[in-house]
Amino acid sequence: MKNEKGNNKDLDRAVMFNDAVFAIALTLLVLELRLPEGLKLNSAADMWHSLKEMMPKFLAFILSAVLVGGNWISVMNVQRIVARMDLFFVADLVLYLIIISLIPFCCYLIGTYPENPMSFVVFGVVCELLVVNSYFFIRHCRLRNLFRPDVDLREIKRVETALWIIFILLAVMMVLAFYSTRLSFVLFLLYNLIPFFVTQRLKIKEPAAVD
Repeated sequence: MKNEKGNNKDLDRAVMFNDAVFAIALTLLVLELRLPEGLKLNSAADMWHSLKEMMPKFLAFILSAVLVGGNWISVMNVQRIVARMDLFFVADLVLYLIIISLIPFCCYLIGTYPENPMSFVVFGVVCELLVVNSYFFIRHCRLRNLFRPDVDLREIKRVETALWIIFILLAVMMVLAFYSTRLSFVLFLLYNLIPFFVTQRLKIKEPAAVD
C-alpha cells in the first residue's frame, strides 16, 4: 500500500512538471511576438505596416502553439491511463520535455526565415523526435504493464501503428519544403492538429454487461 501511494505521488509530481514545461514553452513562444526596437510608430499607418511585416512571426506562433497544445493534450490522455512509473518512464518523459523546449527555437526560425526550407526541416525534425519518443514511451508502458489493467490494449497498439505512419508523413513533408515553403506551412499546420485526436482513442475498457 505504501509503495502504491508513493508511486501515485510520483505520478502527480511528473504531471505537474510536465504541465510546467508546456506552460513555459507557450510563454517563450509569445515572447517572440515583439516589434523591433528603435521603430518610430507615429501613425496608425506606420503601426499597421510594422504589424504586416510581423505576419511571418504570427504564423510561426500559431504553427508552434498548436503543436505545443496538441502534444500537451496527447500527454494528458496517456498519463490519464498510466497506473505506475519506472525509471525508463521518467527518463523518457524528461527527454520528451527537452524536445518540447526546442519548439520556441523552431518558431523563431520559421518566423525569421519563412522562405527558407531548412526552417521547416528543423521544425519537422523536432516533430519526428516527438513522434519517436512517444512511440517508445507508449510501447514501453504497454510491455511493462504500466497502464491501468482496464485499459484497452488494442487501442494502444493502434496508436503505436499510427505513430509510424505519422513518422513517414513527416519525412515527406520535410522534402516538400524544398518545393514550396507555403505548402509546407499548411501541411505542418494540419499535421499539428493530429495530436488532438490520435490519443483520444486511448480509453478504459467498458465493463461487460451483466444480464
